[in-house]
Amino acid sequence: MNRKFYKRVSIGPHMTFSKSATLRMLFFLLALFPQIILLFTTRTYSSITIIACAIAGALCSRMWNFLKREKVFFSALYSILTGTLIGFFLPASYPPIAVFFITLTFMTSVSLFFGGQGVSWVNPVVLTVAAAWFIGHFNFPGFEIFGDDLFFKNPSLSLIQNSFAENRVDERLTVFLNESVFALFSVSIPEGYVSFFWDNFSQIPAFRFNALTLLASVFLIAFDLENGMIPLVYLLVYSIFVKFLSPVMTGGVPFSGDLLLALLSSGTLFTAFFILQWDGTVPYTKQGKLLYAACGGIFAFVFCGTGTSPVGSMMAILFLNLLAPMIQVYENHRAKKKVAFLLTQEKIDER
Repeated sequence: MNRKFYKRVSIGPHMTFSKSATLRMLFFLLALFPQIILLFTTRTYSSITIIACAIAGALCSRMWNFLKREKVFFSALYSILTGTLIGFFLPASYPPIAVFFITLTFMTSVSLFFGGQGVSWVNPVVLTVAAAWFIGHFNFPGFEIFGDDLFFKNPSLSLIQNSFAENRVDERLTVFLNESVFALFSVSIPEGYVSFFWDNFSQIPAFRFNALTLLASVFLIAFDLENGMIPLVYLLVYSIFVKFLSPVMTGGVPFSGDLLLALLSSGTLFTAFFILQWDGTVPYTKQGKLLYAACGGIFAFVFCGTGTSPVGSMMAILFLNLLAPMIQVYENHRAKKKVAFLLTQEKIDER
């Protein structure tokens, strides 16, 4: 086994292997690659420029590593991945020069004040995007669904019909799915949902390619690059709130919250699989991870509502980052109590 990409943890005669941070970052970049290719093929060059500027700013923020020649390869990969994710959450209309300097400033701030790369309790992507929103919120798109729209059962359909360009294969694929799959359940989907799922043409790249995001999540979980329980609990809790609570709050049809709108907008899926489990921000016990994911789902509902929020997902994770250290303190307290109890039992047994 290649030692360059794996670290070994050994206790007594037992041995376990886990993928190194370097290999994990390479796999995450590989999972993002198809979406970058689609940005090129759809000629979304403004978003590509934003991503390039964010990467440049992240690389410049790590320049002292290159000067000191300390962990140069790791630092470059970390900066490229972080910059790519920052660029994915910024709208195509954001000024590229501003993206460079905002990324440079806040990536450096995270490194200096919050614990450095890889172990920071604040996600640098989330902090940078949130800062970009506060600095230039007028560059971000607004909410596309308002209170009146929520009185209808399917606000996402209204959004698709009024302000959405369908893909050319949408009609044929919709007919195929209705006749071959959904007919088994005596239901059908209207035209537009296939396009909405494949590419909703949002100004923010992280919101666009939900089908590719789901495929990437399968890839990441299958190769044991992230814990599948955390994003699934996050999405489940958020979906429950949207389905059952949002109609009550808005005066809409009971138990009819639009899950497709919630999950396929606001970067909900992208956040769940690429941002939620940032190294250093996630509790280490199973109970802590469950609490972390459930609280994330609640925060997502608070900040994203029923969907189409331009920056709600980032705000949800930012508040979750503030909560995570408290969960970790509780985990450490329980671990110390358990160790103390075991030591006491050992002393009793020796007597």
